[in-house]
Amino acid sequence: MSVELTEFVLSQLPSAPARVLEVGCGKGELARELDAHGYEVVAIDPEAPEGAIFRRTTIEAFAEPGPFDAVVASLSLHHVEDLGGVLDKLLRLLGGPLILNEHAWERLDPMTAEWEEEHAGLYGYAQMRPALDARFDERFFEWRPYPVDGEEVPGLGFRYVGVPR
Repeated sequence: MSVELTEFVLSQLPSAPARVLEVGCGKGELARELDAHGYEVVAIDPEAPEGAIFRRTTIEAFAEPGPFDAVVASLSLHHVEDLGGVLDKLLRLLGGPLILNEHAWERLDPMTAEWEEEHAGLYGYAQMRPALDARFDERFFEWRPYPVDGEEVPGLGFRYVGVPR
């Protein structure tokens, strides 16, 4: 997790002690940083670390009530089983912005067989964008470099911030 990602997320969040849900927290670095900045964090991931702010679950199975003042998802939304269902659930839980740090894996050109196989069945930008636009008003968007095989590929990553319609 980069300092730059933490700074971006912090720049988009309401003021602490806002309640923040992190979807797909991985090892928990971002969640710990947000907690250290005074946010009330609930961080979920099937392999979440131990700790009071962490829950070992998927967003589909997550059962804690909202509202959350913001939802952060970094490199996790493309993994969900039902993108529309998950976005609808986030709308029900959300009282503020949805902050995404994602990649548009299908934009890799030329597409390697290994990359395509590794991402088969996952959502790409082409599926995410219309689903987001149907539910959220864009507040921020930018294409970013994304690392592939040790190289930063321009325009493969993206950041999106939207507020519920």
